[in-house]
Amino acid sequence: MRNFFSKIFKIFQPQFILIWTLMALIVAFSFLSSSFRAYDNLFEILRTSCNTAVLVLGLTWIIAMNEIDVAFPDIAAFGSMVTAFCVMEGLPWSLSILIALLTSAFFGLISGMLINIFKVPSLIATIGITTIAKSAAYIIGKGSPIYFSKIDPTVNFLVYGKIYGIPVLFIIVLLLYILAAFLQNRTKLGQYLYALGENRQAAFEAGIPGKKIIYAFFLLSATLASLGGVLLLASFSSGQPNFQGSYFVDGLSAVFLGALTIKIGKPNVIGTLIGAIIISTLTNGLTLLGVPFYVGIIIKGLLMLVGVVMIVATRYPFRKATRKIHTQSYSSP
Repeated sequence: MRNFFSKIFKIFQPQFILIWTLMALIVAFSFLSSSFRAYDNLFEILRTSCNTAVLVLGLTWIIAMNEIDVAFPDIAAFGSMVTAFCVMEGLPWSLSILIALLTSAFFGLISGMLINIFKVPSLIATIGITTIAKSAAYIIGKGSPIYFSKIDPTVNFLVYGKIYGIPVLFIIVLLLYILAAFLQNRTKLGQYLYALGENRQAAFEAGIPGKKIIYAFFLLSATLASLGGVLLLASFSSGQPNFQGSYFVDGLSAVFLGALTIKIGKPNVIGTLIGAIIISTLTNGLTLLGVPFYVGIIIKGLLMLVGVVMIVATRYPFRKATRKIHTQSYSSP
């Protein structure tokens, strides 16, 4: 009996608070709106959450490294416009998407160079990248979106199709996140990632190839952001030169909220996926209740701040302890 109650108690520990938050939101919105609790709507929430989840998967690891990338919405817009332009020029969808991913990865490479070689803070570096990516997206479309009369059937099935009522896109993204969780938790790369975030100098002294890891994850972040842009292109049936606004807030909120679960204070992929579903649930529920959109943005902003505070609060004691150890070592005879 004691073991039974101990297992029950574990599911109420702080690292699962985000899961309980999601369940509370679903119950509350289901009670307030019959439209919300319809099966089609619940599965639509899962589908729309995938756009954000893909968009910020790479960003999760960048923030875990104690860096930041604010360029992801504009890189997504750039990928969207490159894909649309190539398709309109007669290239196959598969080749068009590949070109978009490869050209978008170049932005990640530039970010890595600015950070590693020129020692530019990641915030400043990615602000510069977001300006370039946004400008390039507008140039491609001559200042306007690129609209489609129809989407490739395969792409349409991947984005809107269902298997036994479950969105195909959610199944694919779930598998992607399982693979990402394995990389994060079961490989040396994942260990190095968090080591860089906790103590950069100590990680370098331990022989961790920090510069290569920074290059790798900024490249990955740009590529996944571009893939998210392709998904949004299929959702809107158009290439859009601007995905800022709600996607910026939603993406950062998902990542910072994710730091409240599984690995408390540390951005992690499982937390980001749950955070993306929470953001999608919140947006859907508030819309069905007729709540003004700006109220939703305020709520998301507050949730993001909670995540930021948690990350800072958990990292500060570690750094304070580390400084104390170094001080003692230098003062010892």
